[in-house]
Amino acid sequence: MARYGRAYPAPSRRIAAPLSTLPPPPVDVRVTALAPNEVSIAWDPPEAGALGFGIYLDGVKQGDDQTATVATLAGLVEGRTYLIEVDSLTDDGRSDRVPLVVTTPDVTAPTVPVGLRFVTATRTSLTVAWEPSTDNVSVVGYSLYLDGQRVDNVSADTLVYTYYQLAAGTSYLVTIDALDLSGNRSAGAMLDVQTERDHPPSAPPNLRATTITYTSIAVSWDEAADEDPVTGYDVAIDGELVATNQPQRTAAFSGLVENTEHTVRVWAVDAVGQRTSRPAELVVRTLDDTPPTAPVFAVTVGEEAITVAWEASSDDFGVSGYRIDVDGEPAWSTPGVDYTVDGPVTRRHTVTSLAPGANYRVRVVALDALGQESADNTVVVPMPPLPFLPISSPVYRLGPWAGNARDEFGVDWVVEDASGWASTPPVRPVSTVLGGVDGAWSGAGQYGSRVITLEGVAVAPSQAAMLAAKQRLVGVLHPRDVGVLRVEDALRTRRARVRLVGDVEAVDRGPLAFSWSITLQASDPRRYAVHPVSASAVVGSLPGQASLALSLSGTYPQIPARLRLYGPIKDWTITHEESGTVMRAMTGASLPPDPRYSLSFDLATRQVLAHVPPDVWPVPRPGRSAVAHLPAWFMLLPGLNTLTLSGQPLAGASGQPRLVVEAYDAWV
Repeated sequence: MARYGRAYPAPSRRIAAPLSTLPPPPVDVRVTALAPNEVSIAWDPPEAGALGFGIYLDGVKQGDDQTATVATLAGLVEGRTYLIEVDSLTDDGRSDRVPLVVTTPDVTAPTVPVGLRFVTATRTSLTVAWEPSTDNVSVVGYSLYLDGQRVDNVSADTLVYTYYQLAAGTSYLVTIDALDLSGNRSAGAMLDVQTERDHPPSAPPNLRATTITYTSIAVSWDEAADEDPVTGYDVAIDGELVATNQPQRTAAFSGLVENTEHTVRVWAVDAVGQRTSRPAELVVRTLDDTPPTAPVFAVTVGEEAITVAWEASSDDFGVSGYRIDVDGEPAWSTPGVDYTVDGPVTRRHTVTSLAPGANYRVRVVALDALGQESADNTVVVPMPPLPFLPISSPVYRLGPWAGNARDEFGVDWVVEDASGWASTPPVRPVSTVLGGVDGAWSGAGQYGSRVITLEGVAVAPSQAAMLAAKQRLVGVLHPRDVGVLRVEDALRTRRARVRLVGDVEAVDRGPLAFSWSITLQASDPRRYAVHPVSASAVVGSLPGQASLALSLSGTYPQIPARLRLYGPIKDWTITHEESGTVMRAMTGASLPPDPRYSLSFDLATRQVLAHVPPDVWPVPRPGRSAVAHLPAWFMLLPGLNTLTLSGQPLAGASGQPRLVVEAYDAWV
């Protein structure tokens, strides 16, 4: 036995299938007739014959054995699958059963879909719904028709359907039938439905006047809404149609009567020709042509300039600004308040570069929002003549005294030698290289003060005039005072601030002539132009920035300037783009929108002043605390200078911050 244990398994043997000992079964069991409720079958007996045959339906024997080889099974259910079996009976017993699978035909259609109903509609679609159909076997789906034409088939679990691409405002017949597994189709459920009609466009929204004059009106409007594209607009004024299906959303009407109401109506027209049922309507009155009142003004006359100051004008539509005309040409335009480096200036302006002794026609014009001008209020302003007559070039002026000129007393002042004015001032060496912080700059040195000596002879018409001329010369500049030396040649007029050095010398050359000598010292060696150059930058919104461009002539490498900063602004920066220098506010420092609050910067003295209303503090106060520690001071350069103002908004404040810069052209 151990031989056939785990170590020695038994050898495999082929076992033959046992031979059946049952009698032979019927042969060729088949369907001979099939109806919804019955089926007829037939078969052939086995060759050895049989005593009878047994018939089984789904495993259940139907009656007694029979000798006939045909049978009919009645009372079946249509559309159902049955298992029919037949066996034979012999002396040796019963044979195996011969199976036959039979499905009775389904001829019953599903029920008509009930509850067919309208759900919703648009201009181009319809949605319907229904309750499910029933069937003796199974409903497999539904067919959908529109006006008798099948458009779609859906599954049995679909009970809502939407028809698309329909015509607006149109009636349709919707039909739905059910389909079973055998292809039986129910009768159709029918429903009359209608799509939404096509509505006309809405009235064009936001009809508004864009321009109003005395005799014309211009209007515009926004695009109208519609299911179809809006192709144009009809426009009428005072009941008269003036445009049909125009594509533009603007219209202008001219030739109207001033101070008169006019009614403008606008309809929208769509691609199918439909028109707005109720138009947009706007009533507009043309303007009254009353001009502003003429400003009352006064003129203060200087030697080469006049200062014009005026009172406010009034107008029915509001005064938008003022203009100063000199000899019929505009000399200055202003909204009424000018922001300068000296602070806000209200209805006042100085016109410079006028000719002494000439007469000028000066007018102050008030302008309203329509561009109307006030009545002519021109006055003739005579300029005082020069108190001297030039006899040579250049002319040197120090206060009331003039060299190379004949004064009002008939004394000729001839400059025979002028040293220190046209030459380059001395260079003062710098012992260390500076880094540009707090205004220092790098280089081999900087220009020192300028010493100017004027020498010449004076010729008087009489001894009394000569004595008086000496007295005037000695008193031309007090030793403690600072005066302005102006030098005018054929090309330009330049100036310098000077002090008297030593005594004024006067030595007689004869009964009517004397030699004279004046020595002056200019601590600032620059020779400046007489009139400044200015520019301003206005920031539209914060956070943001704005730049100004100031173009300076001259040859001096560093040109000082004055700056004035107005709010509202916080954490501001001022950048000199050409040098890259940035001056910054102390963190959190701000200026309010009130123009009486401002900061002024003098780049020459490196002084910062804070300006406040007089009722807060009567004089400007030191403002260095508003600037970041060690501010990066800078000087302007000959040529183009670009200054950029940027900053952050001040909470709760509205307005536009601005930076104003003023400088003079400067020469070595």
